[in-house]
Amino acid sequence: MHLFLVKYTKAKGYELYKAAVLLYNTRMASKNNNRKTGYGLTADRERNAARIFGKHVSDEKALILVLATSFACLSPVLLGLRLWNAIPALVETGLIRPDGNDDSVPRAVLVYAVPGLVFVLNLICHVQLWVHQKAQRMPPKPVLFLGRHGIPLLFIPLTALWMLHAAGEPLQAVFFLTLFASLLMMLIGASFYDCPTDAVIAIRLFRLHQKPSDWAKVHRLAGICWMAAGLLQLIFLFAFDPVPAGLRIVPLILLLFPLPVAAVLGR
Repeated sequence: MHLFLVKYTKAKGYELYKAAVLLYNTRMASKNNNRKTGYGLTADRERNAARIFGKHVSDEKALILVLATSFACLSPVLLGLRLWNAIPALVETGLIRPDGNDDSVPRAVLVYAVPGLVFVLNLICHVQLWVHQKAQRMPPKPVLFLGRHGIPLLFIPLTALWMLHAAGEPLQAVFFLTLFASLLMMLIGASFYDCPTDAVIAIRLFRLHQKPSDWAKVHRLAGICWMAAGLLQLIFLFAFDPVPAGLRIVPLILLLFPLPVAAVLGR
């Protein structure tokens, strides 16, 4: 009888231990899910918000975007090399040192280091977005605001403006219109890449929306072509003055190339 009571007590004690562990884990999970995040959301709501507002993209699209925007961020180096002889050895920054002198920088800093810094900032944004996407968390607010295109859109025109000003070149409206058109093409191409059938900006020809598989193929191709067209036009703009006629037509061919493919698939 004594042996039976000992075994019974041990069995009941083990069951009580398991129940206590389960209760503890349940309470901790509930506490973690209800904790407030930096956005004032619970963990569950943050995960849902991250899926909607966290700029989630596929790994393939994320890689394409980081490559395209990285080359775009480095493209002003071509403009600096073209204007190298016109840019003074010491470039004024407009910042005044405590001794009253201008805090000038060497020409190489403007041509190489500034685009390099923009490249690094862009890469940080992409890595931050990818890491937080994998963790199903909202990215930091500055990264969320800039997204995957904010750094190129902001700093490529500013870098080009600084180089042209340092070289004493006139600020032509055609140059900057072409620059912004190139960035806009890359932005539209990124939206094309995986756009749904109800997207506002899409190729709605040849009844593509009736065939989801063909819709996906055409828009994936269009996304790549439009991003490549924008990047090439940006490179040609910085590297040549004026751009050779033979090169001007290359971005146009890339922009129109998805249309015959859509016509063939939509038959």
